Amino acid sequence: MFYVPQSAIPGLSRTALGVCAFCALVNRNPTYRRVFYDPFAEQLFRNGSTEGPEVLDQATDWETVLKFADDRSVARRLVASVLWRKTFMQNRALTAIKNGARQIVVLGAGLDTLGLRLSNSHSHIPVFEVDRPETIEAKRSLVSSNFGVPPNVRYTAVDFSRETTLDKLQSLGYDHELGTVFIAEVSLEYVAPPEVADVYTMVRSNGSNETRFLTTYASTAAASQAQKEVDSIGNAVAGVGEPFRFNISPTEVSAYASEQGFSVLEHIFGRRGTEKYLSELGLGPETMDFPMDSLGASSFSLVQLRPT
Repeated sequence: MFYVPQSAIPGLSRTALGVCAFCALVNRNPTYRRVFYDPFAEQLFRNGSTEGPEVLDQATDWETVLKFADDRSVARRLVASVLWRKTFMQNRALTAIKNGARQIVVLGAGLDTLGLRLSNSHSHIPVFEVDRPETIEAKRSLVSSNFGVPPNVRYTAVDFSRETTLDKLQSLGYDHELGTVFIAEVSLEYVAPPEVADVYTMVRSNGSNETRFLTTYASTAAASQAQKEVDSIGNAVAGVGEPFRFNISPTEVSAYASEQGFSVLEHIFGRRGTEKYLSELGLGPETMDFPMDSLGASSFSLVQLRPT
C-alpha cells in the first residue's frame, strides 16, 4: 500500500503530512537540495507525525531515502516531484509579485511552507493560507511552537462546502482589488467539482491584470502505464478518508480553464514538459533517480492561469 504517514495531531491531514515528508526527504539529496530546500519541513514532519522521528532518523542520506521509498510502495519520482511542484509555485509567485501582484493566497495550504520560506525576503507581502478547520489549526499550532508565525502569514479555516472563502479572507485583511497570486497545489483535487467551480469564480472575480492562478490537475483515472501506481495512490488517500474528488486530464486542461474564464499561460506535464522544466532548474536526466520515461505516463499537470 502506498505510504501515507500517521498523524500525531487529531485532524491534521495525513496527505499533507505525506507531502511534508517528501520535502524533508528531498533535503537529503545534495543535488536536489541546491534546487529546492525546505528548512521547515523536517521539523513539521518530525513533530506532526507519529512516524516522523523514526523515518527521519533512519533516512540519513539519499540511499536510505530511496530504500524507504522502495519499501513503502512510493515511486521515486513522486518523492522527487516536490522539486518541480514547489519550485514552480514559488518561482511563478515571485515573478507575479515582481510584475505587480501584492498578496498571496494559498488554498488548501496543508503543511506547505511557502509563507515561511518567503517571510524574510518578502515580509511586506501578506500570505493568506486557507484550509479546513482541523488542518489549519494543527498547522498553526505546529508552526507557532516550532518557529513562530511570521507577521505577514495569516491562517484562516474554511469549509469549502459551507463557507465563502472570499468573506473569510477579507476578514483577515485580504484586498480583492489588488493583484493576487492564488495557489492551489494538489488541493482542489480533494474538493467536489461544484466547490472547485466556486473557487475559480472567486479567483476570476479578482480581475486585476496582475492576478495569477497557479494550480495543479491530477487525473486519477488516466489510462496509462502508470495506472497501477495511480490506483494505488487513489486507494491509499481514500483509505485515510481523503479521497480525490476532482479529476482533469492534461488534454482537458485548456478547455476546462476556458470554461471557467481563464487563459492558460503555462502548462507543464508529461515527460517532455517536465524534463524541459527540470533542465531550466539545472537538472538533467542523469541527475534524477528514476527513469525519465515514467514521466511520459504521468497525468499530473502544473498550470499557470490568468483571468480573462
